[in-house]
Amino acid sequence: MNAPTLVVLALVVLLVAAVVGKLIRDRRAGKHACSCGGSCGGCANQCHCHSTKK
Repeated sequence: MNAPTLVVLALVVLLVAAVVGKLIRDRRAGKHACSCGGSCGGCANQCHCHSTKK
């Protein structure tokens, strides 16, 4: 591997790590990543997006 390839690889790894870190922080903060737009009653993924914890 040459230097430019290693630089691009490092940038991709940093980008993926940043995205995963953001997802984890949002999840811990109680933010959801579903795309129902706030009207979850009609969302097909409501059971996956908003689990009922008892």
